[in-house]
Amino acid sequence: MDIDRFSIRFAGGSGLVVKALAGKIAYGARYSPGNQPEGPMEKEQARAAYNLWHQHRAVEEASRQEVVYPWHRTVARLLPDLNGARVLEIGCGRGDFSLWLARKYPLAAITGIDFSNCAIAVALAKPSSHNLNVQFLVDDAENLSFPADIFDYIISCECLEHVPHPEKMAQEMARVLKPDGRFILTTENYFNGMLLAWLNSWLKGKPLDSGSGLQPIEHFFLWWRVKKILERSGLRVEHMESNHFQWLLLPRTAPSKLCTEDFGSAFLKGIFLPFGRHFTFWGSRA
Repeated sequence: MDIDRFSIRFAGGSGLVVKALAGKIAYGARYSPGNQPEGPMEKEQARAAYNLWHQHRAVEEASRQEVVYPWHRTVARLLPDLNGARVLEIGCGRGDFSLWLARKYPLAAITGIDFSNCAIAVALAKPSSHNLNVQFLVDDAENLSFPADIFDYIISCECLEHVPHPEKMAQEMARVLKPDGRFILTTENYFNGMLLAWLNSWLKGKPLDSGSGLQPIEHFFLWWRVKKILERSGLRVEHMESNHFQWLLLPRTAPSKLCTEDFGSAFLKGIFLPFGRHFTFWGSRA
């Protein structure tokens, strides 16, 4: 696909939120209800904060052949054959999973969107993006620029916890999904040892680093709250599963030593479902 066929555009709607002090971005500031400034300047400050975060992540990932995380593997296992489908990835970041989808399903029409124009620029700069059935757009998950009932499948990995109003994003997912369309969404669940990290963050008054660097917005999510958000927004949750079971966090101890990445037994996976850090929701429009 020729690069000239890609379009980068800024869609309207609610912007992401960061704290601003003396006109400067407080990178990594925690989002909390009530500290939500309004207006175009705040939106661009938020975009700048996410651009900075994506720049750091792009440098860290530059030496990696393929950037695929555990939640991507879960999504890939649950996906049907997407050939012939119109697919949207919300919060595509630097484009790696959208590109993987395009290679895996060459007859699908893949669209990856992200709020950060830096992330989209990084995605577009990857050589493989020029010759695949994928387009990358800058867009707002809370106010998507697409018409209603247009996508067969929506995928969103670890994005919902980083938008200021998760309900608005879920409502937009339901709006642009076809009546018979399907979705897969992954997000954080802190009903596990990560509670200690949040408690430490709150006591010290410092933003939480969940492991991927400080983000401008980080919601405290529990899996049942996310399920309720999706269902209230017009989506039907038909399957849930989780992985990355962080049992405890201790000083001077690598978190990986106190973690079970996944269970091979379906029985154990079901018993410990509520405690997985990375939660996957699969379903349809209600």
